[in-house]
Amino acid sequence: MTRISLGVQTSILLVLAISAPGIGAVVINEVELNYGDGSKWVELYNNGGEVVEISRWTVWIVDLEPPWTGVMKIPQDTLVLPGGFYVAEGDRQWVHTTGTGTVILKDEDGVELDKTPLLSDQSNNFFTHFRYPNGVDTDQRSDWIFGKGTKNGPNS
Repeated sequence: MTRISLGVQTSILLVLAISAPGIGAVVINEVELNYGDGSKWVELYNNGGEVVEISRWTVWIVDLEPPWTGVMKIPQDTLVLPGGFYVAEGDRQWVHTTGTGTVILKDEDGVELDKTPLLSDQSNNFFTHFRYPNGVDTDQRSDWIFGKGTKNGPNS
């Protein structure tokens, strides 16, 4: 039986990881929870290397206090290019007054793909919560910044 040193094993894994084709990963990238004016929207971002079809996926804004849920359905034949954006628009008729919530991205089977921490936006202006750099997803609160919104464009 041939033994491979730990250094060689690590090098092989690194080469495989770099040379493997990129699999698209769509994440929640920016969130506007601006309370009271019906301008809620959620920007998705493809941080992978391949086109991703997001047809029939849903974006949920969920508040706990008072309980409220808004669901945005993504239409058939929707694609997100590598490094590309898609903005899901909320219903302007929604009665949602707290400006605080968690946003959840689900695939067509209802499987949760991404979720934000609890976010709050009482500013009633153009400030949003966004990931910086675009698409960073370490599952930490530090992935998120509250600043000037960049709807459907790179966060800065």
